[in-house]
Amino acid sequence: MKRLYFLAGVGVLTACLAGWAALASAQSYPGGATPGMEPPTVLPGAGAPAIPPAPSLDLDPNRGAPSPQPTPPAPLPSAPGTIPSPESVPTPLNLPHPPAMINNEASSTQSLYPTPGPDSGRSLVDDRNDLAAQGDLPVGRQEPAVSLEWVGSPVAKIGAPSNYSLVVRNICNMPVQQVMVRVRIPAGLSVQGAEPRAANEGGILVWDLGTLMARQERVIQLKLQADAKGDVAPQAWVTFTGSSVMRIRVREPKLMVKCSVAEKVLVGDAAAFTLTVSNPGDGSADLVKIRAVLSEGLEHARGNQIDFDIGNLAAGESRNVTLLCATRAGGIQQCEATAEAEGGLVSKDTATLNVIMPRLDLQIVGPRLRYLDRKAIYALRVTNPGDAPASNVTVADMVPAGFKVLAASDGGRHDFQTRTVSWFLGEVGPGQTREVKLEVQAVNPGEHEHKATAVGARGLRAESKLMTKVEGLAALLVEMVDTEDPIEAGGETAYEVRITNTGSKVENDIKLIATIPDKMQFKNSQGPVRYREEGKTVVFDPIPALAPRADAIFRINVKALEPGTVRFKIQVTSANLIDPVVKMEATRIYSDSLESDVGSSNQPSGPSGLPAQGGLPTPGSVPGLPGGNE
Repeated sequence: MKRLYFLAGVGVLTACLAGWAALASAQSYPGGATPGMEPPTVLPGAGAPAIPPAPSLDLDPNRGAPSPQPTPPAPLPSAPGTIPSPESVPTPLNLPHPPAMINNEASSTQSLYPTPGPDSGRSLVDDRNDLAAQGDLPVGRQEPAVSLEWVGSPVAKIGAPSNYSLVVRNICNMPVQQVMVRVRIPAGLSVQGAEPRAANEGGILVWDLGTLMARQERVIQLKLQADAKGDVAPQAWVTFTGSSVMRIRVREPKLMVKCSVAEKVLVGDAAAFTLTVSNPGDGSADLVKIRAVLSEGLEHARGNQIDFDIGNLAAGESRNVTLLCATRAGGIQQCEATAEAEGGLVSKDTATLNVIMPRLDLQIVGPRLRYLDRKAIYALRVTNPGDAPASNVTVADMVPAGFKVLAASDGGRHDFQTRTVSWFLGEVGPGQTREVKLEVQAVNPGEHEHKATAVGARGLRAESKLMTKVEGLAALLVEMVDTEDPIEAGGETAYEVRITNTGSKVENDIKLIATIPDKMQFKNSQGPVRYREEGKTVVFDPIPALAPRADAIFRINVKALEPGTVRFKIQVTSANLIDPVVKMEATRIYSDSLESDVGSSNQPSGPSGLPAQGGLPTPGSVPGLPGGNE
């Protein structure tokens, strides 16, 4: 009994396995396709597959028939080649799907989004969601696929034509190209009509449908007639070229940098350069950097080359960077800005700044030679040759010890301790010249230097020097007088000569030479130096030095020899005198004898016959005068 039960269990298990195999076979061939025949695999862009041989069919036409019986499509014209009108073709969507119809589907899948790079800051999901939200790309994968669907009665009668529809449908959201439908008609079945007309390639009907747009379908109408009893299976397959479409928004980022600054700034003040970088394009400019290069007259805490990291700039976005620099030198200064971004984007701009600055030039004008006790006037001229006003300008002159200050113009102040005269000028405009004057007196001989300075705000300074030589004046005063005039012949007189140094310096090598007239005779001389007699000339030894205001006195004694008028002559020279000093003194010599006076040829007569000089005439010597004997 146990053996019988075991055999029965094995039989039941075998029946279950056979049922599961039949069910699996039915699921592997949807639409009731014949087991043992593999549907062709169609890939996008592939050609027509190899056509398998027609399988043997062993199907029960009544198995799984739907209830109620589906309404057959409208009959096609019986005459072969007659094309029915579109209105006569039934709509496949309104027909039932019998279990015997074939629905084969081919698809291809391609990745729509590239794998993000390791440096990307966004995830693939973020990019996909953004694009989908903007309507630029569909959400999800794109899978090109075309389905085939037979529509018609699963039961046919011998010799009676039946209408069948082969629905070719693009079931994806993108167009498919080069759609080719092929149908193999098995033996025992003949084609009575087809719309559209098919091409025959070795017993295979071929339709070239071209391109099917997204969700588009085409219907092929066939009129088939069974010529023999049995089960037949017309086979249809489709080939097409599928594609995966991705919309890429191509955008162009741009980069523009603008460097701006005030037109001019005063030296020493800060200059503010504004660096504006913008993206006038329609794409994002990434990793933007700015480099600023300053000229030599500008100074920044980070040096003359400064870099700024800006980051990313969205389309139409701009950002500003302010660069504060100190101005150290005047003239034209500049800042060159260069902006760079990822992708080789480069932009340059240069801003030019005029750094204005005041300047001070000082000139002292005055005599280079002055004699002692003489006055001198010095002019101090301050000029601003710069292009900005010089403020708080002060001028000062350090008066050397060889001069004494007498007066100063324009409110100049004299500091006796420092021997400085200063003036406050205030502001001196560009190109303006201001002048002050100083009056001094030379008091000490020698070379004396005037040191003048001009200072102003912002460290302005100018200096000027002038050397003046102070000398004493070489001047000698020579005076000579005769002690007796007139003198009697045979008498004596003396000539006193006084030589005075009226100059301002010591006079050296003073020489005196006296010339004795012919009617006189040299007796002797008294003076500060010795002398010698050379004929009618008396030569005195030189006086080595004669101080200012000092004098030397000489006394020359002579004897009158004959009556007449004589002239005593002296000549004085010195080391500093260019021309000698000559003096002459006239002296009259007379005789006490009347006769000698009257008879002298040197005594002219008057108009009445009286002697011009001498004694009075004796009585009776002149006619008409009383006297004499009567």
